[in-house]
Amino acid sequence: MMENYFRAKDIVDDAVKVNIASMLLTDIMLLWWRGRTTDKRQGEIGTWQEFQCELKGQFYLDLR
Repeated sequence: MMENYFRAKDIVDDAVKVNIASMLLTDIMLLWWRGRTTDKRQGEIGTWQEFQCELKGQFYLDLR
C-alpha cells in the first residue's frame, strides 16, 4: 500500500518514506515507534528497508 503511494507521488528518498510512514502510525505501533526513536542504544533507522524489517519484526507473527 505505501509502496503504491510512494510510486504515485514519485517519492524515492528513504528518509522521506520513513517520515511519511511514521506519521501514519497509530496506537501500539505509534508507541513502539516513539520508544524506538528515543532509544539511543538502537541507533537510527537509515533506510526504508530497515524500517519495514523492524516494523514487521515487531508486529508480524512468526508462524514457523
